[in-house]
Amino acid sequence: MTRRSPQEIMDERFNKPDYNNWHKFDRHRGMPKKPFRKDDESEDATDHMDYLPDNTHEVARIKKEDYEYYCEIIRSILKPKHSEPFIAVYLDGMTMTEYAEREGVSKSAISHRLNTAKKNLKKVFPESSTFPSCHG
Repeated sequence: MTRRSPQEIMDERFNKPDYNNWHKFDRHRGMPKKPFRKDDESEDATDHMDYLPDNTHEVARIKKEDYEYYCEIIRSILKPKHSEPFIAVYLDGMTMTEYAEREGVSKSAISHRLNTAKKNLKKVFPESSTFPSCHG
């Protein structure tokens, strides 16, 4: 009798039968069958990416809808003086300095407006936020 590691025992008892059962049913899935090619024809150079769905437009649409929804909530709670810098800095990723230069005010004024906006939002959302981005 030879000494075997615990991994070898697990492979023999559980992993190998599971893999064999899976492989028996799923071995034909995956790459689509390549068309028959005669010897004088060139090799198929397609990457088969056409077979995979492209849902980037749908993802972008959903992100845009979420962004507009969050902006609507923020604008309904805060005054425009506080909501616009909040959206620009925290949702659009603009720095306070960039926003201050764009609006023609000092950075400390924008900082004060953002602090006021946070304070007012905490009154409405005293505990954790309901935004999906805050759920990790």
